[in-house]
Amino acid sequence: MTITLAAVAGLIIGIALGAIIAGLALMEHPRRWVVCVRLPEELHRRLRDEATDHMCSLKAEIISRLQASFSPPNGDQVVDAPRL
Repeated sequence: MTITLAAVAGLIIGIALGAIIAGLALMEHPRRWVVCVRLPEELHRRLRDEATDHMCSLKAEIISRLQASFSPPNGDQVVDAPRL
């Protein structure tokens, strides 16, 4: 009787602990995009050198250049809505 009770209690605790761990693992994380880019060696070298000069990582240099390439529209420009 005590072995059966211990087995049932262990099973219940195991299921509860598994549900908690699964819940934590499946919680929604902030959405991020992972992008893999193949760069020519010369471009990679130039970006790496610029990143070193700006005292930042290669990724930060690429992201800052990408962000700088998007300028806010002037009043004269028409911006299309993104198509889904």
